[in-house]
Amino acid sequence: MERADGRLAIRITLTAEVYPTEDVRRVLQAMNTIIPFSEEVDDVEIEGGERRKLITVRKEGHEALIKLRAAFRNNRILDTARSLLMTRRGNLRALRFHKQAAYVGRVRLCDEDEMSPLGVISLTIDYEGEAQTLADWLTPKTERGRPIGEATTHELLYGRSRTSEIHD
Repeated sequence: MERADGRLAIRITLTAEVYPTEDVRRVLQAMNTIIPFSEEVDDVEIEGGERRKLITVRKEGHEALIKLRAAFRNNRILDTARSLLMTRRGNLRALRFHKQAAYVGRVRLCDEDEMSPLGVISLTIDYEGEAQTLADWLTPKTERGRPIGEATTHELLYGRSRTSEIHD
């Protein structure tokens, strides 16, 4: 569903399990490394009992992805992030991050749960436009370490076909 201003909706869900040996505050801090949020402003849910808890953070808008987008570039992991984000059929899949690395401020992707002994932080992006456009904005292909075919923020927000209609 498009927003009233014509922008395509982007919904982000970040989840992490909190194990009995972990502190909820520390897991929230780690999650904040991936997607910045405020417990007072954003939709933050903590469910469960003493044995296990689940933290879910929901945000809307591309702004929530800007820090992650920069981290992918700064860490030179665009190609890895893209391969984990896109399925072979061109659909988006959840990205998983190493929880302990995130706690110390590092963005480290996981392709298997075993890579993170205390579990992962999972990021799901629901985008109303074409998945390829989101991937080209967040994790563009690279050539010799430089992004190529990168989607602009305008293309992300309004779709590529609309951009070409505006300029025709």
